Amino acid sequence: MNFTTAFISLLAAVQAVVAVPFGSSDATQVAPVPVTKLVCDGDSYKCTASLDYGDGRWRAQWGTAVFHTSLFGAPDHNAAISAMAMAPVTVTKLVCDGDTYKCTANLDFGDGKWVAQWSTNVFHQGFASEGAQVAPAPVTKLVCDGDSYKCTAVLDYGDGRWVAQWSTDVFHSSAFRDMN
Repeated sequence: MNFTTAFISLLAAVQAVVAVPFGSSDATQVAPVPVTKLVCDGDSYKCTASLDYGDGRWRAQWGTAVFHTSLFGAPDHNAAISAMAMAPVTVTKLVCDGDTYKCTANLDFGDGKWVAQWSTNVFHQGFASEGAQVAPAPVTKLVCDGDSYKCTAVLDYGDGRWVAQWSTDVFHSSAFRDMN
């Protein structure tokens, strides 16, 4: 009986914690919310977006590839990569490509040729179009949604209704898991 009571209490506590971020009945606080800062980390291979929500300590995070655009094929590229510390660095430019279905973030690191890249869905918000070509296009707005666990980048392409969207983790940062 004690095990059942303890288990139910633990389950209720976990549900309360999980429901806190986006469990508000106030429709004005529902995501998506703007991204205030975007950094990518070559050590953890993750990009982290700071969200303009609540107390400002909400984050969206997703896995990414991080690489130097000219080191591939060089005989010593593994040594060069392992010798560099790649803690979270600021993103200087973000583009998404509807042909390759990837977003690429230029990183403010080293010689400026470091990028983070991840898979994404690219689509028009008004209709599905077969064969539309969306070459790398600049991102004009980036928002992340704690309800759907997706980030959406509005692309500077066509009529302005093209977006790139990818899955993300959304969490409240603490001193243990804070961004630099």
